[in-house]
Amino acid sequence: MNGPTRSSIICSAALLLVASMCFGSLSAQPAELTQSVEVVASDVRIETIDAVLSAAAEEGLCGTILIRGHDQVLMHKAYGWADADSGREMTIDTGFDIGSLVKPITGAGILKLEELGKLSTSDTLARFFPDAPADKRDITLMQVLTHTAGMRDVFGGDYQVVSREWILDKIMNAPLIAAPGEREEYSNSGYSLLAIIIEEVSGQAYEEFIRDEVLEPAGVHRLGYVLPGWTRGELAVGYRRDGERWGTPIDHPWAEDGPGWNLRGNGGMLSTAEEMGRWYEALFDGKILGPTALEKYYGYDAGQSPSVGGRALAHAGGNGIFNTLQISWIDADTHMTFFSSCAAREAESVWRDFRDELVSLGKEGMER
Repeated sequence: MNGPTRSSIICSAALLLVASMCFGSLSAQPAELTQSVEVVASDVRIETIDAVLSAAAEEGLCGTILIRGHDQVLMHKAYGWADADSGREMTIDTGFDIGSLVKPITGAGILKLEELGKLSTSDTLARFFPDAPADKRDITLMQVLTHTAGMRDVFGGDYQVVSREWILDKIMNAPLIAAPGEREEYSNSGYSLLAIIIEEVSGQAYEEFIRDEVLEPAGVHRLGYVLPGWTRGELAVGYRRDGERWGTPIDHPWAEDGPGWNLRGNGGMLSTAEEMGRWYEALFDGKILGPTALEKYYGYDAGQSPSVGGRALAHAGGNGIFNTLQISWIDADTHMTFFSSCAAREAESVWRDFRDELVSLGKEGMER
């Protein structure tokens, strides 16, 4: 892929199981920095996490974190700069590129359509694309959802403004890299294909359907591509590992209705940590999918945590600049959403310095 790649939605085992799991100076950095504080609970573990993140901010961390347990906000805080060059501080209302955290949203859209009786995850691509090549006709939607369809990962850069027809042609005509069902081969293009299917089956634009059926039931309104109306001044500016300014996601080419189809459906939505965390909790609370669909979601996207117990999931996303992390111990009702925008101090790396404290909060949640 040209340019930075997006992280896998399914993190490594160290993240999923949560058992065992230097920054260059930015140009024109202001002399002083204050932190935007919403909530820091009076708990030694939360205070330790805050101290770790405050130290990381001194080394260049720019981000926001939300930790919740049993419907209580334990920590919600911003660190560093939203725009170091202009001196705009990060706040808990700053928006980020959420990377591959878009994939569970697209997956929920497919399961919602199944719940509505409009498709089945056992349907093959031939149902939706009668002219699909022979090697792809029998691929099921569940294989696409679980990255076992054998499809290529990407066909170009995130910010190539390519059409739906272009990406569909590439997907259908590219040779498979594995036989369907043979093994997992991570595929961003597969989730763009699912977004196309959502449009075909629902009769709506992908983002409109997702807003109506997947986001609004969760009470989430500032998560999406163009519909939430994000402006540059509300978004975090990304910085490369060497401190070079990369810009905001909307400083890069998009079509009028959102990013090109190399990115649409698989990555690149914009959100605050709070809105993202709210969406996950609404999903787990059954506000988006009914019991049968939710159990199917857990079946392919959650695992068992030996460190805390019960079901857990860990999702990560990124484009080489922005980095996003969601860790949820579902049965313990303990969740962390952590976003960063400076490549040298990524959320996926920084969180390891407070992993023990987070696991302790999860264990406490299981005991309640």
